Parts: sequence; C-alpha cells; structure tokens
Amino acid sequence: MTHIASASPGAAPGLSRGGALDLLRFVAALFIVLYHVAERAPVSLFAIHPAFGRGYLATDFFLMLSGYVLARTYGPRVLSQGVGTGDFLKRRILRIWPAHLVMLALFVVFVLATGAIGLAPQNPQWFQWSQLLPQVFLVQAWFVPGSSGWNMPTWTLSALIVCYGGFPTAWRATARIASPWTTLAIGIAFFLAVDYAAKAVTGIPAHQLPLRLGLVRGVPLFVVGMLVARLPTAIPQRMADGLAIFAGVGVVALQVWGRLDYASLALLALLIYAAGASGSKNWNWAALAGRLSFSLFLTNQLTAVVWFGLQRALVAKLELDGPAVWLTWAMALPACVVVSWVFERRVDAPLQAWIKRLSRQAEAPKTEPALAT
Repeated sequence: MTHIASASPGAAPGLSRGGALDLLRFVAALFIVLYHVAERAPVSLFAIHPAFGRGYLATDFFLMLSGYVLARTYGPRVLSQGVGTGDFLKRRILRIWPAHLVMLALFVVFVLATGAIGLAPQNPQWFQWSQLLPQVFLVQAWFVPGSSGWNMPTWTLSALIVCYGGFPTAWRATARIASPWTTLAIGIAFFLAVDYAAKAVTGIPAHQLPLRLGLVRGVPLFVVGMLVARLPTAIPQRMADGLAIFAGVGVVALQVWGRLDYASLALLALLIYAAGASGSKNWNWAALAGRLSFSLFLTNQLTAVVWFGLQRALVAKLELDGPAVWLTWAMALPACVVVSWVFERRVDAPLQAWIKRLSRQAEAPKTEPALAT
C-alpha cells in the first residue's frame, strides 16, 4: 500500500468566514457584473480602456478559488475517508443546482411574459429554447453545440461539476507526493499544456475559450487552485497580508500596463494563497459579502436584462442624455447587489436550510423497536 506523506494536504487548517477570501470573492463577482454590462454603457467601457475587456480573468480567478476552497475545506475529510466521491458530489450538486433551477425558471417566466405582451428580447440569440435543456442539467460547457444563452455565467458551474466529481481521487493522488511544490509544478505544467494545445487547435488559449468549451477551460484552473491549497499556510499574518496586497496591486497594475494574462493568473494564484494564509479577520461585512457572491453570480444576468430594458424605456420617455444616462447605467451595479441580497435571503438560504433538514432526517438512524420481554 502506498504511504500518504506526512506533509499531506490534510494537515492544512480549514477556512473560516470573515476574511480576505470572502472579500475577494465578492470583488471578483462584482467585476464580472461590470464586465457583463460594460458594453451597455453610453460609451462602451471596452473602448475606454482594454482592461475592462479582461473580465474573463475574474472568472478564471473563481475557478482557481473553487479548487482552493474545496481542498482546504474537504481535503482532510477526503484523506480520512470521512467523505467519499459520491457523497461529496451529491453535496456539491445540492449546493448549486436548486438555486440554479430557480433562476432558470425565472428566466423562462420572464421570456414568456414579455413575449405575451409583445416585447421581443433585445438579444434573442440568448434565449434559444434548444439551449435550455443543457442549462437545466448543467452540461452546456461539455462541448454542446450552439450559442450559449439563458443564464450564461452558469457555464462555470457546468465545468465545476466535473471538477467536483474528480476532486476526491485527485486530492488523494496528490497526497502521495511529499512535496507540495512538486504537485504545484505538475499542476502548472498541466495548465500550460492544455492552454497551448487549445491555442494550437482553436487559435484561442484555454483560459479564454468560449463557454461551450468551458470544460477545457475550467478543469486546469481548478486543479491549479486545488494544488495551491497544498502549500504551507503557517506564515506570519503580516507576511500573508503583505503578499496579498502585493498580488492585488500587481494584478491591477498589469491590466493598466497591457494584456499579460499568464502573469496576471500567477498573481491571482498568489493572491488566493496569501488571502487564505492570512486567516479570518472577523469582518462580519466580508462574511456577508462572501455569501452574496454566489447569489450575485446567479442573478446578475437576469437583473441586467430587466434593468436595461427599463432604462431604455425611461431614457426614451424622458429624453434623458449625458450624465443622466450614465447614472441610470451605473445604478445597474447596486441593483444587481440588492437583488442578490434578496435572492440569498429569500431563496438560496431557505432552500439550503430545507435541504439540510431533509438530509439530516434521511441520515438519522432508525430506532429499533423494543424487544418483547
């Protein structure tokens, strides 16, 4: 039997709420929203500065962060056989699928309702009925042909489901290699190999592939994030905070300087590591922001469609121009945050509470009937 090294990833402490990772998760989600609405501005933000067109880096950050967080949270239990592959995958699907289905149902209701009153969607290619079923089952990133639509950001969930299924096996395999730096080097080599292969075949690096090829894009990034979680976390808090600030400022500076994706991804990986090593700050507001990030990710597309439909009508009716148009555009961002807060409080949290109750009831041991005396 192969020995699991004492420097296994199970030795890393778990994560807690109220720290830099929660804050970063929310900031990245907010930048993705900005990326989605950039072209709806009175002057496209992409034309103002090309950095606004690199929102894909925020999505890549999320994919790496997912691997890191799951490794830190579930790694020890996977190694101790406390959670198996089937059970782990079930838990992850129950975490993301119910809220996803609710949002998809709201999209369908919106399209049917607006169609019934004679309002055609501004981008009908987003709402092709042939693309709905792949979205329901979250397989749209598994090489499904056709244009991606409906709740487009959920292609990442489609890719992550495959990552969830392979995580326990991959994590146990990495634990057999003593050096975390060796496993990280293997992960980076895997990422680069897939990235260059994708570019050779499609002309596009893997980390920028279209949504229907999201599986190729997502798995290597998830693996890198997972292997970053193997690195030692017992470093001074000031050093961790300093590294996080350095990486965050460096990412922003690189976007101003030019398109340097590989350096940006490296700094984002460093940012994840440093934020995870810095531990909890007891920032309650950051914990709330972290919880909102998933709801913001799910709801922003529909919120934006509704908001900008209303904006077009308002601008036409009141003949708004100049600063007023910019203001109504900018208000889409806080609108998305408010909707995500409502969704988290009224939909996602109650759904998860209900699912946990059902799970506890199903797992509770049945009481044996008393034997007759």
